[in-house]
Amino acid sequence: MSAPRPSLRIGVVAATAVGILLLAAPAPAQVCSGSGRYTVRLQPGLLVFPTPTPDDFAAGWIEHGPVVLNVRPRGNRNRRWVVCLRADSPDMGNGKPISDLQYRRSDQTVWTPMAPGDQLLAQGDRGSRITLQFRIILDEATDPAGFYSADYSATASRQ
Repeated sequence: MSAPRPSLRIGVVAATAVGILLLAAPAPAQVCSGSGRYTVRLQPGLLVFPTPTPDDFAAGWIEHGPVVLNVRPRGNRNRRWVVCLRADSPDMGNGKPISDLQYRRSDQTVWTPMAPGDQLLAQGDRGSRITLQFRIILDEATDPAGFYSADYSATASRQ
């Protein structure tokens, strides 16, 4: 038997290293599920946006007032937690996709599209107050007149 070729060994080592890196970074759904014993629904909500005006269409979006979530570990202990956000509606009505609904924490500048799956919103080990802003992207050419709404959930899990 001949010894394995060096290129084969390098390929196996590289594939193993990639596999370890992928396992080390869990997907948001895995992070959001927590230990399963301490998952609490913080905020079932309904976002209702008024009928967009010509000024809203010119701006390209319409915003919703802030939503505040308070996370307080039981007994004020320092326990690891995560808060996740998910869309509970498949769309916003009138054929408007849920991905046109965006959110951001008040301490962030980047808007993130909503999705039906869990999205990691925040994590920590002490109490926290999280302020969320929501907006919908508007396109006068494709969005019919009318109001838009979406159901969402925020859950907290102990890690």
